[in-house]
Amino acid sequence: MKTLLITLFFTLSLWAQPIKIALLSAPGVIGKYSSSTYSVALATLFSRNVPFELISIDMKDESSSSILLALEKAKAQDVNALLAPLTVAGAQELVNSNPNLPIFIPTVHKRDIQSSDNAIVFGAIDYQEQIRKLQPHMTNVVATFYDDSPIGNNLNVFTSTVVKSSTPYPIDTQGANIVKYLGRPAAFSKKSVIVHLPIVKTSMLIAHLTFVGAHEHNILSTQMSFDPTLISLTQSRDRKNMIVANSIVTQVPSIYEMNALFNNDLTFDWINYTTSVGADHLISLLINEQRQYLLPINDSQVIYPVELMTPKEFGFEAFSKK
Repeated sequence: MKTLLITLFFTLSLWAQPIKIALLSAPGVIGKYSSSTYSVALATLFSRNVPFELISIDMKDESSSSILLALEKAKAQDVNALLAPLTVAGAQELVNSNPNLPIFIPTVHKRDIQSSDNAIVFGAIDYQEQIRKLQPHMTNVVATFYDDSPIGNNLNVFTSTVVKSSTPYPIDTQGANIVKYLGRPAAFSKKSVIVHLPIVKTSMLIAHLTFVGAHEHNILSTQMSFDPTLISLTQSRDRKNMIVANSIVTQVPSIYEMNALFNNDLTFDWINYTTSVGADHLISLLINEQRQYLLPINDSQVIYPVELMTPKEFGFEAFSKK
């Protein structure tokens, strides 16, 4: 295990002892987010102007044994709180281990965990709430495109519960069957096309809808499509009837600016954003001060607003019904 330790002392600080937070993750499982969440936590801690130690505890995987070993290491280093960007499976293992520490999990929504104690706060955005916000703009019969990922499958199932009729279109790994599905463009005429796909596949899909002359009613998507890559990979005519739900709404200037200095994206990367919310929560808890992010926490889950956006020529703008 590679452990990184950064300590910052402010001479004029009111707190004699630094707060000690550990970032707990399995780099082999969450990939790039192991380093980016550390950078976000570090920048957020700097912005709060308190003495701190930020420790990175890397695990080989998210198994029960790895979680327990990581908790032992955190205890041995007198850690005060944990920031844990884990998958649902890893979060469940952490909950089952009964840790006796304040913990924030920025990558998981509480509804995906069987049970947890009140010391654990969950920070993932609510994709289901985003679909509910999009529901008034859905036609009675919709076409739902999704991939074989936990988010894709879950959103496909949930979408089918909020509409009168949904035709599912599972997309393969390479997105090759998008062309096949759109071989009959009349099948999408005057329907809402719901997209639960990674951004490159989403771009392929909406560009091909234009290419084949499908006259869909509109294209609706969640946070996955709130990405500037969508603008660069498609033309404005491809996006003319598109509405995207977004929950990265509230920013704290001091935190945002410090993260910008670290080249951390808090505008479009929701895991970076929720990690910042989590670091701020743990800091405030440990020093007994008000959080900078004034997002409500209800039953150990951060509640994010949802705004509807439309992708325009140079970026996203607030949706306005014509």
